[in-house]
Amino acid sequence: MASSTRMVTSKVTARSQTTLPPAVRKVLGLTPGSYVGYEIVGDQVRLVNVESVEHHDPTLDAFLGLLTASVASDADELRPIPVTSLRRAMDESAGIAIDHDARIDGAIDL
Repeated sequence: MASSTRMVTSKVTARSQTTLPPAVRKVLGLTPGSYVGYEIVGDQVRLVNVESVEHHDPTLDAFLGLLTASVASDADELRPIPVTSLRRAMDESAGIAIDHDARIDGAIDL
């Protein structure tokens, strides 16, 4: 099947919002509640349906596999975190700014 290129446009509002045209929603299979992703390469942007993009992170995949095996083997020993402990943790961390993109320098013990 040959691919074709066509331009579909929509206007950006003063609040930097736009409505995705029906043709774009149809091609991407978007429905209300769907998430779109913006793949940026150089000065080009590609709009994608996040649900259709497979993400592979070897480190995360290995960790999740280990976690899954651990939970499966220790399922009888799992206990929920007590609500009082959760509230205490939330109170202790309230107002603490965390920069998840901050660089980590030096050795880290886990």
